[in-house]
Amino acid sequence: MSSKSSSLNAPGPVSSRAGVAMLVLGLCASALSIFQWSQLLTLRAGGATVCGVSETVNCETVWNSPFATRVHELFGLPIAGLGLVWGLVVVGLSGLYLARARAGRPVAQVSQALKLTALAGVVSVPVFAVVSFQAGAVCPTCLATYALVAAIAGVAWKGLPSLSGEWGSALTLAGGTAVAAFLAVLLPGRTLSTPPPKAGALLPPVAAASSELSTPASLEAYLRGLPADQQQFLANALAMYRNDTPKPAAAPARRRYGPADAPVKIVEWTDSKCPHCKSLVEELSVLKKRVPEGKLSLEARQFPLDGACNPAMQRRGPDAPSVRCVAAKAQICLEGATDYWELREKLFAAQAMLDTERVMEIASSGSVPRGQLDACMASSETAAKLQEDTSYALRYHFTGTPLVVVNGRMAMPSAPFLYALVMADGNPSAPAFDVLPPPRAMPQDDHAGHNH
Repeated sequence: MSSKSSSLNAPGPVSSRAGVAMLVLGLCASALSIFQWSQLLTLRAGGATVCGVSETVNCETVWNSPFATRVHELFGLPIAGLGLVWGLVVVGLSGLYLARARAGRPVAQVSQALKLTALAGVVSVPVFAVVSFQAGAVCPTCLATYALVAAIAGVAWKGLPSLSGEWGSALTLAGGTAVAAFLAVLLPGRTLSTPPPKAGALLPPVAAASSELSTPASLEAYLRGLPADQQQFLANALAMYRNDTPKPAAAPARRRYGPADAPVKIVEWTDSKCPHCKSLVEELSVLKKRVPEGKLSLEARQFPLDGACNPAMQRRGPDAPSVRCVAAKAQICLEGATDYWELREKLFAAQAMLDTERVMEIASSGSVPRGQLDACMASSETAAKLQEDTSYALRYHFTGTPLVVVNGRMAMPSAPFLYALVMADGNPSAPAFDVLPPPRAMPQDDHAGHNH
């Protein structure tokens, strides 16, 4: 018996090759997870990712799903971080397997631990695949991860020696290695996962109550105090704004914040599931409190990124009914409510967990009862208002939501830029702007928001 066990535990050429293959595949899986994590950080910082190809092929949609958000909250790491933990376990156990095999030591325990680790990866694949399907998007980097998991499982279960026993100690080894990898990733992971600066971080800290704050000197001081990269960004945004031709309003305002004769009139179009739209809504909430009263008016209009209710979009969402369409109609039906702006901000604040029922819960949590809201959303009048919003938006050649128009011109959805325009009374040629550096060319896709 001991002779048989010894022969099973003895290293051989096949075992070593399988161990090397596991090590290489584990390194590839870890590298892919690090790349996914870096792309998530880019997205959270407001940038565009390489796999945000379209509405259908889009990792960002999956990363912003309620499931991904809950996992991040539960473990303190995004799913990409947990993928990195799994990859590091494969790497660590593969290294231990090779070290024992080359030293002539028994490899049964490590071999079984690798198989258990591979099995855990296989079990996770259908879970994440279902999440991706429910989000209505294909995640290219996720598909690459699934392929690596399948390859690792194949090598583990067919390439590594088939050994009996050792499952209890193998589970302990695999679990202990996973805990060590998790703790090793958790501390830097929490640092990397630090949320972006709060809304309004680049705006003056207190509300502008004095008319002196609207003078060129005050605006100049604000612009000089911005970081160099923000100054350059504002210079670029200002050049694009100046070059745009103002268009008259295509429809009267249905709900307006601020006076109709405000020197700066902002009209913005958003989609309830668009992360950049959420950021804009948060920034505008702060902006309204930081500018002198009467200088700003704001209209909020809808541009849901779903062909189910927006003829401009070819793709129909996977939901029936669509979350995006339900949220757009709910906001239209709340336009007459006294708590409209508060409910709208509450809706975007819950974006990560948003589904049709959550939309209705939030929309009916204020002054408009559920029955009245249901009737309004089903009416032809609401459908006509949504059509008005989408047709109005299409007068501008924008690349995605959010779309922001100031005094008839397209504008960057940037709180510092909008604040500067307000403090200049809407004059893009105000002398205070002379402190900004010369503008640089910006990609056309950056003129408006991002199509998320």
